[in-house]
Amino acid sequence: MKGSQDELNRRIDALAADRTTGASGIVAKALDILNVAWASDIDLREVTNALCLAQPTMASVWNAAEAALSDDPNRLAEFAERVRRAPVALARYAAAHFMDDVSQRPLQVVSLSCSGSVVVALRAIRATRAVHVSCSESRPALEGRRLAAELVAASIPVTYFSDAAVAHALGNADVVLVGADAIAPTWFLNKTGTRMLAAAATHQGVPVYVVASRDKFVGRDLAERLVIRSGEPAEVWDSPPEGVDVRNPLFELIPLDLVTAVISDVGILGTGMIPDVCEH
Repeated sequence: MKGSQDELNRRIDALAADRTTGASGIVAKALDILNVAWASDIDLREVTNALCLAQPTMASVWNAAEAALSDDPNRLAEFAERVRRAPVALARYAAAHFMDDVSQRPLQVVSLSCSGSVVVALRAIRATRAVHVSCSESRPALEGRRLAAELVAASIPVTYFSDAAVAHALGNADVVLVGADAIAPTWFLNKTGTRMLAAAATHQGVPVYVVASRDKFVGRDLAERLVIRSGEPAEVWDSPPEGVDVRNPLFELIPLDLVTAVISDVGILGTGMIPDVCEH
């Protein structure tokens, strides 16, 4: 499929403006753009640079760009195929890990934002046992509403909280399930609010699982190149009085010390395994 530079630029601009699609959806769009550029007489390095600038927080986009620039002509196709297959494998591991053949009581889950990988995992778990999810609104873009709508459509009941109140759900919770935009050797990166939820869960003895496919893992060198994006202050407070400095960080780093394990398409990974997986 051929494409013009102007067309690709428009698509990259749209990708840069996308603040509600999860990492799995973002990498799918990025791969489509890369495949068009690969099949056209367009400077691939220029396209990869633009993609990484468009979504500088998303590790999978950086990994896709690296694959596209590889000397191995098959590497991008192999990367795309691994991304395509990841949800099935991830779902299988999640369902097996949380299967309950004895009590069959509902699994009480707390989550936030709207991770495609988390939705995949919850749908798979729901096929083996009942699930109830408590989630937060995830301001300022309110991705939590989309998560709630997708889960209810999959016959998973939801209790919806404000961001500040979601820790109330931990009293009855079995597990916290969150997604990730990147996983590095000592931390993972996700929507702001994740660190506070993970810390509260750890304090109350509730296990925290990150759900993420292998394409979101990065080594130390690439981890240092990721950029944590912030939103416009007006999204938080459009007319603050003089002297008020409004901040709107969209993402944050969460130490893996707060994580029980990572559910991935290559298995359930304890945090001690993460550095080795990131570097290979």
